Amino acid sequence: MADKCHLCLLGLIILSSLLTGTSGVNVTHVFISSGENVRLPCNNHLHDCKSTTWTYNNNSAAVELINSGIKNKDIERHERLSLGSDCSLNINNIIKEDYGSYICRQYVNDKQQGTDARVYLHVLHVSSSSSQTEISAGSSVTLYCQLFSYTGVSCDDWIRSEGIQLFWVNQAGVKLTISDSRYQISAPGHCIITLTTTLLNEDDNREWRCEVTHRNQVKTSVTYTVKSSGTSGVNDDHVFISSGENVRLPWIKKKNTERHERLSLGSDCSLNIKNIIKEDYGIYTCQQWTDVNGQHQKQANDTHVYLHVLHVSSSSSQTEISAGSSVTLYCQLFSYPGVSCDDWIRSKRIQLFWVNQAGVNLTKSRYQKSASRLCNITLNTTLLNEDDNREWRCEVTHRNQVKTSVTYTVKSSEEKLKALLQTNELQSSVTVIMKKLKLESKEFLYLM
Repeated sequence: MADKCHLCLLGLIILSSLLTGTSGVNVTHVFISSGENVRLPCNNHLHDCKSTTWTYNNNSAAVELINSGIKNKDIERHERLSLGSDCSLNINNIIKEDYGSYICRQYVNDKQQGTDARVYLHVLHVSSSSSQTEISAGSSVTLYCQLFSYTGVSCDDWIRSEGIQLFWVNQAGVKLTISDSRYQISAPGHCIITLTTTLLNEDDNREWRCEVTHRNQVKTSVTYTVKSSGTSGVNDDHVFISSGENVRLPWIKKKNTERHERLSLGSDCSLNIKNIIKEDYGIYTCQQWTDVNGQHQKQANDTHVYLHVLHVSSSSSQTEISAGSSVTLYCQLFSYPGVSCDDWIRSKRIQLFWVNQAGVNLTKSRYQKSASRLCNITLNTTLLNEDDNREWRCEVTHRNQVKTSVTYTVKSSEEKLKALLQTNELQSSVTVIMKKLKLESKEFLYLM
């Protein structure tokens, strides 16, 4: 037993020495799409977030966002910021201007403790040459996909050196190329890629997705949906969204509802819901009322929006699972179309799929997939060492067009150990082990 403990300690010390060379530069890169929520980790945090300060820079003067654990309310976006229990910085409803360098520092008695924890936030954003989402067939549209980054060097130089690429893909996840004559794809810079096409009748509700990859792994993506002007008279609409995201329901907030803090009304009278949870699914009805001669009268027809929420959960309560262990992922579409979900999903040709990080359907023998119901699909697999940080994505398609997706990432237990070794908890952890093994300082140095 003692030999095993000595071997465990020796492995801990060796791993520590390997990480020490990079611990002085604590850098994390986070990729996110505009409109989503993001968590920026503070990998040097102490036990008490009252020592935590977050600053932000994007090649301009540094701005202090959090000071001693307290949010700076003098900045424009303070309502979208919050501090997590682990001192992480949470930003809701990301906009492209949020890109840049975020630094987490720890101060005790006005003296900095440890090194900086720097997070580079890269924001992927898609815009259109048209100000309208409803465009008639025969018209031309150009979509611009841009990665907003600031790493201290030009975006083009950084993206080239890190093996990062931008692609346009169709709803099936297949890359669009210039060999298809209906698409004109150009890249005026490494950080921007454009897609130009002339719309067809069958492009109604078609989705084009822009993806950013790092060494062939998809980091994030943005979907752009074109709606034909011919459908604007329809009062029923179906919206598919993933849990955790924000949604806008087309067409006054009551504060006595449990989720009133997540609701807001858009300038076009749309209903915005932040941080969607699976319980938000259902039918939303918009009605217009006016006062005529002192009487409250209804105007026009009701507008019904069916909100369908895609949610993924795991058989394990932990996201950190060691290689060799089995994990089952459950992907479910929560819907209320007035009939059973299974009947509705069958009649509308809606399907759920598990795909890998490249968007390819999972078919290998190591995956066991089952669908007890049409609105629920499971994925079971035994984890391998190379599954660390691997992403599995559940997609919902409507007539072979991807409507939304949810990604589940598995992190190995080694990631947790690395985070521990990069904090001041290492010294106390080694001290405890030394006491248990009854090692003297000389023996400890000998092992090193």
